Amino acid sequence: MKKALLALCPLFVACSMTDVNSTNQTIAANDTPSYSSFMEENDLWKEDDLNAKGGITESEFRKVIDLGLKFYTPLAERNNESLKIKPNWDDSTVNANCSRFFGSVTINMYGGLARRDEVNIDGFALVLCHELGHAYGGTPYISEWNKMSAEGQSDFYGARECLKKIIPELTGKDESYVEGYIETKCGEVYGVNTTNYSICLKQLSAAQSLGNLLAYVKEEPQPNFETPDPTVVKETLTSYPETIQCRLDTYHNGALQLNRPACWFKN
Repeated sequence: MKKALLALCPLFVACSMTDVNSTNQTIAANDTPSYSSFMEENDLWKEDDLNAKGGITESEFRKVIDLGLKFYTPLAERNNESLKIKPNWDDSTVNANCSRFFGSVTINMYGGLARRDEVNIDGFALVLCHELGHAYGGTPYISEWNKMSAEGQSDFYGARECLKKIIPELTGKDESYVEGYIETKCGEVYGVNTTNYSICLKQLSAAQSLGNLLAYVKEEPQPNFETPDPTVVKETLTSYPETIQCRLDTYHNGALQLNRPACWFKN
């Protein structure tokens, strides 16, 4: 039965099925695939250079992945499933993705993303946290039955919960993108010279890192923390928010312990 169902799935797309332990379990025809990516498909792989000096190193790449496994393998086990994070360093794909099926969560992280000039180590960690957020970020879900969190929720959870676990474990002081507004806002919320202040600086630095990458992909101006998206949605979006600014706002609100922004979340 499993083999027959798998044969119907498109090549390279994870099928939206849970572990079939009895003949009484059925899969609804209109359920969405339990497969989500950090960003839309793109051709930035054409720009990748395995010898590039931008982005992060292979050792940093693997360190972030190891930390993801350290913090989330116990949660996966409590959820009665396995967690795999695949370190595809030699793959030029500029993206990341997560799938859940047959009692297993699989996340693919790619060297093409890690080598981007825009991406600092905290930004790369935030991408991993976005994917972990799909699996463990909670409601709202893309689809209730497979418990894969919506795109905005994955961003929000990634910045608010997951990244706060990983940042203190990363050695060194990467403060690219830290200036002006970031320093002021983190100081207002957490107080200067506190542990949470230092974490907040890196959370917002990570957010700007990814905002700049996403803007480059869509050929849009770089988003800015000081110009939030004024959109107010009529119903919660489960797909990517309409603007890159909305995604930056989501990271911003997560880092500062604020509410999910109205540009994708309906209160």
